[in-house]
Amino acid sequence: MPTIHIRTNELSNVTLKKGQDNLDITIEGTCNWCFSDPDGVFGNPSALLANGTYYGTIPATTYGLFTPVGTGTVHINAVSFGTQCNPQGMPDTGHTIIVSN
Repeated sequence: MPTIHIRTNELSNVTLKKGQDNLDITIEGTCNWCFSDPDGVFGNPSALLANGTYYGTIPATTYGLFTPVGTGTVHINAVSFGTQCNPQGMPDTGHTIIVSN
């Protein structure tokens, strides 16, 4: 299975295939990062982590491998430390992980 890598310093939208692709997320530097998995793409409850905001520190930490078990959209974002993180956007642009069959 191919692995898709997400890095908080270089967030972008990604597309995965359910049950075929893996995902890992590397949190780089001191930041707040957050995500929301309302469709249960990574399970219900999410095998990724619980929906919410997390705090990244140095050294970088990688989470995963995660394999999507459902289809849908996961929202992910990273913002400067001390800034409120919203996985769907503001104050910085949020990004999506879209999973299809």
